[in-house]
Amino acid sequence: MKKLSVVLPTYNEKANIESTIEKVMQQGKNLPGWEIYVVIVDDIRSSDETEKIVKSLVSKNHKIFFIKGEPGLGVALISGHKFALEKIHPDVLSQIDADGQVVTDVLVRLVHAIEEGYDLAIGSRFVEGGKNQLSIGRRIFTYGASLFCRIMMGPFNIKEFTNSARAFTPELFNKINLKRLPWKETTFIVGPAFLHEAILAGAKYKEVPLVFKNRMEGYSKNKVFNYTYDVVTYCIDSRLKSLGFDFPLYRLSRRAKTVVKFGLVGIIGTLVDFFFYKMFIIYLGLAPATSKGFSTEVAIINNFILNNFWTFKYRKTKTNIWQKFGIFNLVSLGGLIIGVLIVKFLHGYYGDGFVDLGFRKLAYNNFYFFATIPFVMIWNFTVNHFITWKNEED
Repeated sequence: MKKLSVVLPTYNEKANIESTIEKVMQQGKNLPGWEIYVVIVDDIRSSDETEKIVKSLVSKNHKIFFIKGEPGLGVALISGHKFALEKIHPDVLSQIDADGQVVTDVLVRLVHAIEEGYDLAIGSRFVEGGKNQLSIGRRIFTYGASLFCRIMMGPFNIKEFTNSARAFTPELFNKINLKRLPWKETTFIVGPAFLHEAILAGAKYKEVPLVFKNRMEGYSKNKVFNYTYDVVTYCIDSRLKSLGFDFPLYRLSRRAKTVVKFGLVGIIGTLVDFFFYKMFIIYLGLAPATSKGFSTEVAIINNFILNNFWTFKYRKTKTNIWQKFGIFNLVSLGGLIIGVLIVKFLHGYYGDGFVDLGFRKLAYNNFYFFATIPFVMIWNFTVNHFITWKNEED
């Protein structure tokens, strides 16, 4: 009998894991001559009863294995395959999501593709027979992400890059450059990245149809902004490397993600600040420096809300939201003072003149405002990073 190992990465999957394992094992009846072994890799952060449920199943079935893994989908998948190679010695390695969104009969088609002589089989929503039953918004996202990967990395004839339902031979797995693959990152980029590395390793591949359903239980852990950010930076990084530019764009961009998010919040805050700055000058007749003081406080409130619930959302801190807001205001006071002093200096030196652009005149106070941005942003990010949302371990 040939052996098929199926890796199921889990993170708080108590609502789905038992039924998913059962459905995976049932595929054996459609794969004569094959034995199915399941390896569940549970994230160490998983806090529900997933481990308890799986260990109960392990005690009843010697073809089910359970291991704990470090955080991240990539760690779960690679650790699971390494475990399977060492303990099970499968003829084919495979993986699908454990959350019940992928209809498990895709395993049969994946194995058949390997039997046909391919060493990589890719489950796809975008080939004939495949179905993507997600919401319209998520369909656009998944198609767009795969299209971007096809254009930037190639090959263009692969239509599905993001979903992780795949099967491959042990020989191909051993050829993949794991040192280059970002599998230890806590990100979903391992999906397209693994596929890209498999292609570079010379994989002979085939796409087979799968049905991808809306999640029935639990919640989706795929964060759209983070995933989009990773896909874009990884694809650009890969294209640069293919052109001979060995610049670690993806690695550096991962480290700078918080800065990027803080910068985006800063841009929004700047628009809010500028809007009220002009409103206070035009409609209340306030002096530029005075207007800058009031408009900055409005922007501070806006930025605190966005940073607390987005930029630094996952930081573990020892302060509650009102303490953070108080600290944020005190920290931002430094930025406010910097901004006011810059505007006051420029206004005192250049006055209330205008720049004639030919098609319209721009007041000097516009330039005073934008001159404050780089100095205030550097101050705000540095101090908030190390004080307001300082990461504290429990």
